[in-house]
Amino acid sequence: MKKLDISLLLVEDDTVIRNIYKQILGSFIEELHVASNGQEGYESYLENKPDLILTDIKMPVMNGLDMIKKIRENNKSMRIVIMSAYGESKFFINAIETGVKGFLIKPVDTDHLKNIIKEQANDILLEKRLIQEENKRLLAEKERDKGSSILRALLWSTAEFFNKGVNQSSINEALAHIGVTTNVSRAYIFKVHEHNNSRVISHINEWVAVGIEPEIGNPELKNIPESSPPLIMFEERMIQKNNVGGFVEDFEEPLRSIFMAQNIKSILAIPIFVKNKWWGFIGFDDCTNYRVWNDGEVTALEMLAYILGGAIYRREVEDDLKILNAELEERVYERTKELEIEVVERKNAQILLKDSEEKYRLIYENANDGIFLLINNIIYMINPKVSEILDAMPRNIIGSELTKFVEPRFKKLINDSFNGKLSKNEGIEIQLSNGYWMEMKSTSITWDMKPAYLVFVSNITKRKKAENELNELNKNLEKRIKEEIKVVNTQQQLLVQKSKLESIGELSAGLAHEINQPLGGISMGLENILFSVNSVDGIDTNYLRNKIDLLFTDIDRIQKIIEHVRLFSRDQESSVIEEVVVNKVLENTLRLVNKQLLGKNINVITKVPKEPIIIKGNQYRLEQVILNIISNARYAVNEKEKQLSPENFSKRISIDLINKINSAEIIITDNGIGISKKIIEKVFDPFFTTKSEEKGTGLGLSISYGIISEMNGNINIESDAGEFTKMIINLPIN
Repeated sequence: MKKLDISLLLVEDDTVIRNIYKQILGSFIEELHVASNGQEGYESYLENKPDLILTDIKMPVMNGLDMIKKIRENNKSMRIVIMSAYGESKFFINAIETGVKGFLIKPVDTDHLKNIIKEQANDILLEKRLIQEENKRLLAEKERDKGSSILRALLWSTAEFFNKGVNQSSINEALAHIGVTTNVSRAYIFKVHEHNNSRVISHINEWVAVGIEPEIGNPELKNIPESSPPLIMFEERMIQKNNVGGFVEDFEEPLRSIFMAQNIKSILAIPIFVKNKWWGFIGFDDCTNYRVWNDGEVTALEMLAYILGGAIYRREVEDDLKILNAELEERVYERTKELEIEVVERKNAQILLKDSEEKYRLIYENANDGIFLLINNIIYMINPKVSEILDAMPRNIIGSELTKFVEPRFKKLINDSFNGKLSKNEGIEIQLSNGYWMEMKSTSITWDMKPAYLVFVSNITKRKKAENELNELNKNLEKRIKEEIKVVNTQQQLLVQKSKLESIGELSAGLAHEINQPLGGISMGLENILFSVNSVDGIDTNYLRNKIDLLFTDIDRIQKIIEHVRLFSRDQESSVIEEVVVNKVLENTLRLVNKQLLGKNINVITKVPKEPIIIKGNQYRLEQVILNIISNARYAVNEKEKQLSPENFSKRISIDLINKINSAEIIITDNGIGISKKIIEKVFDPFFTTKSEEKGTGLGLSISYGIISEMNGNINIESDAGEFTKMIINLPIN
């Protein structure tokens, strides 16, 4: 059997019980930790952080309840199941106050223990799966948001390049913006150029995160010769327009040593091409994590390198034009030819820019999220996804106020979010007038010399619906639990009453004898009175009075028997608690069954003290328990008589009542067939019986166990197959 993939902490001070439970739990629990008292249990909890705790209450050093309170200070939702040999109500109340998941009364049935643990384990595994699914969802949203953030940074960098041109300042600002957005350690640019008539590559721009050592001043990264092995390896891949990236520890030498010297764990380098010529590359280092870039991030950064290449080419063309204009008078003819060439090159640059703009447009129009431009709460530009989310045609959206499409209660939130004071909005959720829900995230920009917002929106209607359904499910769950508990309590009461009626059926013969005996006395007394009345001497007044007194005595005896049976058979509420004289309970019970036992030649031996022993409980429920046990004992000795000859076997049932310091102990022993060790642990299970179907239902001992537990007592069994069975009941003395 596959073990449950949870960790469990068992806290039990009794060495024997602890070893037994350790063996049982270890058979189906993947990870088991054991402690012998509350202090050890608390220390084990801090060290191992188990998923579930099974603990006793009364223990040395620190008891179970104090340990639970300390654990609750660290983890209020920790799952805990309590087990105890003490069924007092204060333990139940204290356990409920600590928020435990179950309360078991020792001795705990193995199957019941396993079922309780498995129920908790299934809940734990379900919670873990829900947390894993939630983490996956959050990770997906994080990746989506990261892609959106990189896209916004890309748009911002593009606007900066075209507004300010490509220079050291704009490149450094773009690197800083991209670096912060992608959460890398370094963002930098290497350029291929000529130095001392040799082709080299140098580190020319860099942004670093806080706490990261800059490498812009590293002399080893300046004027690296083309013939050096690192440059050869880079050039071979990048000339083919391939990126270089991955975990540094997986790189070949000498690249691995060079990057590790800079404390780099992961790297991504993207080639920059100017006029289809390898110009250099833009790189991103992660010195903290082993980072894996997703396809969306890489595509966006490749677009950045593409735009940067076009912008650099444009700047180079413009610089060349300035130089040509300065030399125009000296080189008119030559310059004219060169200008013709430059015009062609300029057209090529425009084509590159057009291609760049076309790629940006494709990204914009095919984005999974809606994107629109908002100026003074007016929508100026949208992508197709916005039309789908707002459920309106573009002509009905562009030029309209954003608040036109939202529920009235969200208009103030919209106005507060786009009041020009916030540069960035991390996300707000609003409901549209068409019933959809959407999440909005925005960044403030400048558009046509005006302050504006670039807004990204997502349709979250399904997520909101799922949240509402989950809330409704939680509301109904508590109501259903209460109804189920009520049904279980009703069924338990019916089983108890059924067991009583079965006992009454078994006692019918004895009850008839108990009633017939005084009836016979009444009949004989009336005949004597009638004979005296008809005699010659008549009837003496004193004689008549004595006879009538005896008749009333027998009538009173019959009334008491009937009243006792009536009260016993009545459906008793388990909550009715009163003072009970245990001596009287045994006397009443034996009065009901004594004739039946003597009729079967069963020798009943009783040892009951004269002084009354008083407990708190329900008299008739305790009588039901004694009747069940005596009935089982009678069956056991009769069965053994069948196996042996009556001449060689004397049937015997002994009943002892012992007044201990704090409890009353009832011991009922028979010399019947006994119970084998294989099944003795199951005798208290509901519907378990060794009798044939017509002789028993298997409810007697199960119900007896429940009744004794309700009275804060305990019931145990000792037996040897073929020799004896001893039932021991302990009840706290009032």
